[in-house]
Amino acid sequence: MIAFLEGAVAELEPTHAIILCNGVGYRVHISLNTYEKIKGKERIRIRTHHLVREDAQLLYGFAEILEQQVFEL
Repeated sequence: MIAFLEGAVAELEPTHAIILCNGVGYRVHISLNTYEKIKGKERIRIRTHHLVREDAQLLYGFAEILEQQVFEL
């Protein structure tokens, strides 16, 4: 499982961010709360939740551990 990503913010939208880590861009779904906390930063460290389904693999990102814990409940 991917516990966190640390790297440059290559793209940032209110619904997702693309984080560049060692030449690989990871698309991470984010909340508006996380968007507000990382907006304007060039490099970030973001906690993640990797969700594997039959039809998709999704990566969700969180600026704070509390938001991640609520999501996982």
